[in-house]
Amino acid sequence: MNLSGVLPINKPSGVTSHDVIQRLRQILNIKRIGHTGTLDPSASGVLLACVGKATKVVQFLTEYDKEYEAVIKLGITTDTYDGDGEITEIKEDFKISPDRIRKVIDSFKGRIWQVPPLHSAIKYKGKKLYQYARAKEKVEVKKREVKITELEVLDINMPFVKLKISCSKGTYIRSLAFDVGQKLGCGAYLFSLQRTRVGPFKLQEALGLEKISAVEDENKICDLLIPIEKALAHLPSVVVKESFTEKVRHGVPLAPSSVLSIEKDFDQDQTISIKDGQKNIIAIGKALSSARNFLDSDYKNKLFEYVRVI
Repeated sequence: MNLSGVLPINKPSGVTSHDVIQRLRQILNIKRIGHTGTLDPSASGVLLACVGKATKVVQFLTEYDKEYEAVIKLGITTDTYDGDGEITEIKEDFKISPDRIRKVIDSFKGRIWQVPPLHSAIKYKGKKLYQYARAKEKVEVKKREVKITELEVLDINMPFVKLKISCSKGTYIRSLAFDVGQKLGCGAYLFSLQRTRVGPFKLQEALGLEKISAVEDENKICDLLIPIEKALAHLPSVVVKESFTEKVRHGVPLAPSSVLSIEKDFDQDQTISIKDGQKNIIAIGKALSSARNFLDSDYKNKLFEYVRVI
């Protein structure tokens, strides 16, 4: 069976994202599986697995925003910014009002600069940061700009604060917990984390490995796989004429004469998909012009830059 599509998995805490993908390979008896964003071993929630041909679109699914429910614990700082690390500082008998906590947390909404944890998989000079950390080697980790669109305090039960967070890709909730603790002056670390959404894929729709295994035993796994076209429905798309379909697969430049229709308007430099007459995605790339020029027979400049042929 030629399986292809996206599977939202409900990753349990206590296992790595790699472990989950390895188990999925065993269940489906297919090696060609990847995921769109690592969850720390102690975290749980939505992990998007891409199966078969869908592995070609991983980089485009990582652009999705994400939503989390997190619990931070005030008064303790660790070197990993979560409960798996070594305690570096303890503040006892600190007194902070709920209003002060809410005000500080609210200050992290919007575009912020964040330093990723040293204990992370980000690469620096060919090595992952956690490799430097384990070797006790110091490296200068650069700040990165991220966007937090929603940051709501769900509950305060000292020393625990429960948060709901919607954020851009690349946001480290561990770093957010650490930064909140520093701004409050008492320290903090990420006590627990659950990813509740990746783009349109919600936790309620995510499947446990046991469920996937049971469905596979019934030979109904195709019913669970989300087609690439649905997973990338947020992308504007251009439909090409049937006679040009095979040329797209060979990276031949698009011309207005090869375009059948535009499914959604777009601007120059946007990521768009190219579809065949049956509305199957056959390529993804960057629009080098606005949508109107794709249908203008007088337009002579380059229209499209291929990034991935499916």
